[in-house]
Amino acid sequence: MSINASWKRRTMLAFACGVAITATPLAAQVPPAPPVPGKIKANKFTSGAAKKNTPVVSTKTKEKVHQLVDRIYESEVELSVQQRHSKILKMKMDVFRVAIADPTKIEVVAFGAQEVEVIGKETGTTTMTLWLGQEANPQILSVQVKVEGDNSIEDLRRMEYGEFQKMINEFFPNSKIQLIPFADKLIVRGQARDEQEATQIITIIRARSGGGSAIGTGNGTGSLFANGEAADPFPDGAVLPEATVIDMMKVPGEKQVMLKVRIAQIDRSAARTASTDLFVRSGDFGWSQLFTGVASQLANGGTGLVTASLTSSDVDLFISALAQNGYAKILAEPNLVTISGRAANFISGGEFAVPTVVGVGGAQAATTTFKGFGTQLSFLPTVLDKDRIRLQVTPTFSTVNPALSVQGILGIDTQSVSTTVDMREGQVFAIAGLIQEQQRGDLNRVPFIGDLPFVGPLFSNKAVSRDETELIILISPELVHPMEAEDAPTVLPGMEVTEPGDWDFFFLNNIEGKPDVHHRSTVWYMQKKRIHQQQKDFIHQTKSDKYYINGDYGFSD
Repeated sequence: MSINASWKRRTMLAFACGVAITATPLAAQVPPAPPVPGKIKANKFTSGAAKKNTPVVSTKTKEKVHQLVDRIYESEVELSVQQRHSKILKMKMDVFRVAIADPTKIEVVAFGAQEVEVIGKETGTTTMTLWLGQEANPQILSVQVKVEGDNSIEDLRRMEYGEFQKMINEFFPNSKIQLIPFADKLIVRGQARDEQEATQIITIIRARSGGGSAIGTGNGTGSLFANGEAADPFPDGAVLPEATVIDMMKVPGEKQVMLKVRIAQIDRSAARTASTDLFVRSGDFGWSQLFTGVASQLANGGTGLVTASLTSSDVDLFISALAQNGYAKILAEPNLVTISGRAANFISGGEFAVPTVVGVGGAQAATTTFKGFGTQLSFLPTVLDKDRIRLQVTPTFSTVNPALSVQGILGIDTQSVSTTVDMREGQVFAIAGLIQEQQRGDLNRVPFIGDLPFVGPLFSNKAVSRDETELIILISPELVHPMEAEDAPTVLPGMEVTEPGDWDFFFLNNIEGKPDVHHRSTVWYMQKKRIHQQQKDFIHQTKSDKYYINGDYGFSD
């Protein structure tokens, strides 16, 4: 019988009972029944735990199975074929039907009625069943096909990546790498001169635009590289299978960076005010000049440095003058340590709650978030060279300002900067600076009279204020390593501050004790009783020694 192109549409799935297909007669998880004339007795294939888990089958079910199932086939021969290769089977009988258990593993092509080509597609194992002879009385052959990897592709990968490895080592003579293709992976081993060369090497190796991931397991270098597949070293030549890059390169040198930040700010302010309030009464005539309400201020305890009050039965004169100077100094020096390529955050201050209402109408709900203030530092260092460091740093200093409150929520004064710089170890960089001056003057006066010299100050109110702000933020990175136990400081801040004793606290008016005296008021009362009891016991023992002799021969009466 000839085979045409439509035979593929006539393929059927092999009958599967959860066991391997065999050429022996009936034996499908059913205990053997009495022999049927003209049939061959099946072999048992269940044992041990399988027998224990086999459900009990009724006699009626057994008879039904023996009536419907004639024979179960399993693989009788094994065929091996390499991936992307094929083998041709020349049969002695015509093939009129073919069934493949897993079409993703192999593909079957017929040439005539007695020739079949088996092509390996993916590595693995599957079953191919052939029906031969006449359809009325067919011969069935089950073949287990094992698809093996293509050794020629693996040899080509090793050769091509070996040439690629030589090219990279020539481009980067100060680094030494090794490319190891393994299955669908490309392992990159070796040592790079610095982080910058490691980044460039992986950028060359990774794919042009494919998916996948570049898995970094080296010394802090994985986070610097973008994801991608291994690049084809020779695009014009043979196309190699895609491989996921596994970075195992190491970069020598110190990888822990300590960032020293100094935030210095000083605010200076000065203000001067002078005002005069005058009340004149003469009979039914009255004159009043009020600028600042000095009379009420004095009654409530005003703060004028120079205040004069000249009163008579008809004239009240109030003169107020004030000059004030103030300054505020801020100095913060946060230090933070992290490894290259990893971000670090630092905060020293506090947080206050900020309520937030979400939703509309009757579905509103209140949530609370917290806003931090104080000294905050966030930086991401990357060691590019032996002592060259790239810093992405964000220092912030903020203080609470009640004057900026909105609906009971506090406001904050913030000085912050965010930037990225390249520095050598130990260098100091001023990443931010501010010099700000504000000056304000106010003059209120009585028309004409207030413009007269000498007399005008008695009919005017004037104020002058000036604010100066200076701010600078300095950063300095250093490569550090952990200290040995003997190098660690033994005295830490606060260890020398002790609690004062009763005499120092109640009589000498001290709130800190002596550094070498560790008084504890929580246990001193009980300890004092123990000491008193020990003194009593010592006195009693001393008196007893007068009556008893203690020697080598024991105690005497």
